[in-house]
Amino acid sequence: MVWKLSSLLSGRVQQSGSSLIDASSVPVAASSLFSAIPLLAVPALFLATLGGGVFGSSLYEGASSHGSSLRNGSSNVGETFPDEDARPATLQSVTHIENDIYEVTVYSHAMGREVKNEVILPGGPDNETPRPTFYLLMGADGAANGWSWRNSSDYQEFFQDKLVNVVTPIGSVSSMQADWYREDEATGRNKWLTYFTNELPPLMDEYFHGNGRDAIAGISMSGGPALHIASLEPGRFRAAASYSGCPATSGVLGDTYVRQALNLNGADAAKMWGMSSDPAWVAHSPVLHLDALRNTALFVSAAQGVPGAIDGTETSSERIGPPLAIEAASYACSSYFVDQAQRAGLDVEWYPQVEGTHSWGLFEKSMRKSWGVIGPALDVQRFERTIPVTKSPLPEEAPQPVGGSVGSSR
Repeated sequence: MVWKLSSLLSGRVQQSGSSLIDASSVPVAASSLFSAIPLLAVPALFLATLGGGVFGSSLYEGASSHGSSLRNGSSNVGETFPDEDARPATLQSVTHIENDIYEVTVYSHAMGREVKNEVILPGGPDNETPRPTFYLLMGADGAANGWSWRNSSDYQEFFQDKLVNVVTPIGSVSSMQADWYREDEATGRNKWLTYFTNELPPLMDEYFHGNGRDAIAGISMSGGPALHIASLEPGRFRAAASYSGCPATSGVLGDTYVRQALNLNGADAAKMWGMSSDPAWVAHSPVLHLDALRNTALFVSAAQGVPGAIDGTETSSERIGPPLAIEAASYACSSYFVDQAQRAGLDVEWYPQVEGTHSWGLFEKSMRKSWGVIGPALDVQRFERTIPVTKSPLPEEAPQPVGGSVGSSR
């Protein structure tokens, strides 16, 4: 997602339902940073320093954050939560892509459209051994541009010896994986929260031998929503992870992070949750509902935005903004969430890194590291594969960018 630090670093932050940051505090916060740190890590550490002080509530919570109901209240915020009577999605087709990856197309009754999912089925559809399911979400582009975990990482190699379904939905473009108030001209009818809680998991259990013991993780835009989805279904989602995301939708930075993720593809935030003062922004902010995650194993990661070997040869895309700044915002927001979660006594592993600028190398490293939390929580068993995995081809429908597009990671 696009993130501009200039307004925060200057102290001139636009107010949108949250209190402003006092510009006079900026020099004081900056002085607490060590002079020996890498220069390019300063923005991330600077924002994290502000968030760790008296400005944390302004950046990530907002003036009217506490005491709000998750589902009820004077507004129609309940419309942004799944209908308890929502029925499971309907299976339409299963098409083999390569190795153990299949395209599973389902019909979402909540959204009134078909949704394609890239699914690793260990051993293929004929393997009837019960196993958990790991929902591995995309960022703001929703893999609609042809780039996904399948062809942007070596995740097939990582999962080849693990008895677990791995599901990546395609097409949740700039949606925050949310149930929206109204249909959007750019992204259509969005009921992704219903999709991940009521529609897709029961289908995976019925047709693909899921055992109901699942986990969910997301990159960038989907990092915070992955934690939120897990909080609504703690009996199903035993673990959740955010990779370079922002587990807050409230406060100055949380609000801005969301809006820029939607702006990336022309989506209207007002059609999602209304104005910033609408209770929906608070109701879906993971950092404000930590108790709902108390029984969930959590993993949160982000980097300070220093370019390095982990980024490979990827280059910046003007469409999404500078990756260093995006990762800096993710680092600060993630750091604040982890601090609040640990203070509340939650089971959360924090994996802060210095090197990494919102690239696939960083996302994949974080995903692999998170398996130390997710694997045990799901009790994933070893899977003996008879045919080795071959590397995924690049998507024919999308031109290959120079060195791999950072935009594709969104």
